Amino acid sequence: MVQALTQQSDGSRPAIAEVELDTMTAEEADQQIVSRLQAAIDESALRPEIAEVRDWWDVAAFGPLQLIQSGGPLLPHRVIKVGEDAYVYAFIVLNPGQALPTGTNAADVLANFSLPYEVQFQTGNLTTWTLAPPDMQAVLRGNFRPGQTVYFERIRFTGRQPGLYEMNISARILGATPPYQSAPQFAGYATTVFGLDAADLWGNRPSGPVRFQVYE
Repeated sequence: MVQALTQQSDGSRPAIAEVELDTMTAEEADQQIVSRLQAAIDESALRPEIAEVRDWWDVAAFGPLQLIQSGGPLLPHRVIKVGEDAYVYAFIVLNPGQALPTGTNAADVLANFSLPYEVQFQTGNLTTWTLAPPDMQAVLRGNFRPGQTVYFERIRFTGRQPGLYEMNISARILGATPPYQSAPQFAGYATTVFGLDAADLWGNRPSGPVRFQVYE
């Protein structure tokens, strides 16, 4: 959903897709990807797509990602051999550029209340039209922190059953305390997907949902 975060003036995609992952751990990959996303945010303005309340926040996906090594996994990241692991990230980005009448901004209001958020990964096998294995499904939760505008959650899964898969990522910002009704509630889903695979002939990258293949 944060397409503007990745759009260059010439229409190409920035270096966020150029992360070298040879011999990297998952934690090191986290740091590389988050730092490059933050740099993209610092250089451009958010453009809201499918998120309520508009202009306050956005949701994006990144992946799938494999830790490429000699002997496998091999490129591209979106084609996964049975038995190999892959990762998918979900990002929530709060918008400090949305000024409010009180003299503050949308990001500060959401973060300063330390509101809880929830991210859901929902995956299906398009080849068999069945629900994907349990490790491709997840509901993950966290809390915003004052001064922080970018948050991510990551799932790891293993390719088990061959087929073409589709993963949708949705997110909610909840109220301050259970039953989460003491603050405005927000909901949205990711429609733009960052990735490490090569762009197509026109420099474009796939839009959401996340799609990938598992093969034998």
